[in-house]
Amino acid sequence: MTVRAFIVLLVITIIGIALGDHIAKEFAAPGLERTFTVLVIATLLVAPSAWILGRLGWINSGRIEFSRNSQPPRSGGQA
Repeated sequence: MTVRAFIVLLVITIIGIALGDHIAKEFAAPGLERTFTVLVIATLLVAPSAWILGRLGWINSGRIEFSRNSQPPRSGGQA
């Protein structure tokens, strides 16, 4: 996943939760029902967005990028 994809999905998730909360306040009872409603609305926005970003190549499934310093540090006695 690129940094751009992460930021785009983060913004879409925040917008989805805010929109879901705004809609759920009027139609759902407080508690678990409202929480589930917000979850469904946010999912309806985030899932297609992630699929589109995957098709654009911003999200590569199964690809793990290790940094150059992926090996653990050596202990003090070794050269």
